[in-house]
Amino acid sequence: MRAKVLLYRLGEETEKGRTLRAVLAEQKLLTLSVRAEQTGEKVAKLVSANAALSGTQPPEQAPEAEFMLLCSLGDRQLDRLLAAMRRAGVSVPYKAVLTEHNKNWIFADLVTEVAREHEALRSKRETDTAQ
Repeated sequence: MRAKVLLYRLGEETEKGRTLRAVLAEQKLLTLSVRAEQTGEKVAKLVSANAALSGTQPPEQAPEAEFMLLCSLGDRQLDRLLAAMRRAGVSVPYKAVLTEHNKNWIFADLVTEVAREHEALRSKRETDTAQ
């Protein structure tokens, strides 16, 4: 599979979305957008057929978090991408790498779980720092 990045709630209508997309283009990564109505689809389906999907989950149930799903990036490619994002001043706190385990998840569930885990770690770090 060709290296690609799925973006959710990071459209070109925002400065952050435009900057991120420019970084991804500079890195020669295929970028696919996931629309709110597609968040009820399995991750594997979104990765393989993004544009042709009809969507199964109403937008009002879609996650609110901005999210990046990194697919088939090698370690060096991932390191270069993250460094380029830092240089460009663009941060996406909720991101994941496509795995054999999460490819069968419903996209909305993956976004929600990654956001939950991120917030739990952030809270733990704050608690540890305060002690």
